[in-house]
Amino acid sequence: MLKSMVSRFRRWQVKTLKPIGSVASESFQVSLGDLNSDVAHAMAEAFRDIAEVEVVCGNLLDLSCDAIVSPANSFGNMGGGIDKAIDDFHGGQAQHRVMAAIAEHFCGELPVGAAIVVEMASSRWSFVIASPTMRIPGSIGGTINAYLAMRAALVAVQRHNRLGGFRIRSLAIPGLGTGVGGLGYEDAAAQMRAAYDNVIGGKWQQIVIAAQAPYAMHGQSRIRRST
Repeated sequence: MLKSMVSRFRRWQVKTLKPIGSVASESFQVSLGDLNSDVAHAMAEAFRDIAEVEVVCGNLLDLSCDAIVSPANSFGNMGGGIDKAIDDFHGGQAQHRVMAAIAEHFCGELPVGAAIVVEMASSRWSFVIASPTMRIPGSIGGTINAYLAMRAALVAVQRHNRLGGFRIRSLAIPGLGTGVGGLGYEDAAAQMRAAYDNVIGGKWQQIVIAAQAPYAMHGQSRIRRST
């Protein structure tokens, strides 16, 4: 009872821009959100027709999901922004575990376009998914790194769930590449939507040759013109 009340109180701290629609209780649900209202509104517009996705403006950590995406750099440094908030929530253990996992499975450097699921010792936010939007901190304008990071995170969840054990049924994702990365808000949201459609919507199955992949032919030049 008390736990439920605390959860509802936390939920009141964020503003819902686009709620979850009518979906089955066992469906995989995604919560997108950002402290920057412009980023949040761009994501709400991009995902307006996806019932399994909600969009909020506020602190994602006020929600209650199984997992959250850490869009830090390839080396797992979580020293700022949402990454630091995630690390602080886990008492400084998130960065330690993420960097250890990257060292064990990727020789210390997790490429953009790859992601890893890291289990935490917590009943809330039981998993942190490291999915970098940049190799090192800096601008990623003119890239499709938000698409790559979003796609990698969703694929990592699917692979994790196929292994058995505790399934990830809800995932929180901040605006990708819109802070230090400097991606335009609408561009980042569009890239995230393209990745969602590719993985969750199953559009990857329609790709027969590389030229059919999202952004393969002209996407990057379009992004450059609009940022």
